[in-house]
Amino acid sequence: MLIKPFARLFLLGGLSLSTVFLDQGDAQGRPPEPPFAAIASDLGLSTAQVESCFPRMERPASQSEPPQRPDMNKIASCLKQADSSLSDRQVQDALRNNQPKRG
Repeated sequence: MLIKPFARLFLLGGLSLSTVFLDQGDAQGRPPEPPFAAIASDLGLSTAQVESCFPRMERPASQSEPPQRPDMNKIASCLKQADSSLSDRQVQDALRNNQPKRG
């Protein structure tokens, strides 16, 4: 009955490899999401308000294309519309201090 141990080993190896390849695909394709909760906390907004100000990040059509960067001026404007008492400096600091970590 040597087939069962080899079958289990083969299955586990396949799952491990698929996980590695899926992780690499995300790292190469879509940029990391900003930490919406941390930005919201720094600005005194809800996570939903902050998240709605950021565009949905899509994978580029080709692996050779870099992912598009969001327009930070539009994001800052949206965040200030959510709370008009926020200054430009507060918004800039919150966004800078909570930049997503890159691979």
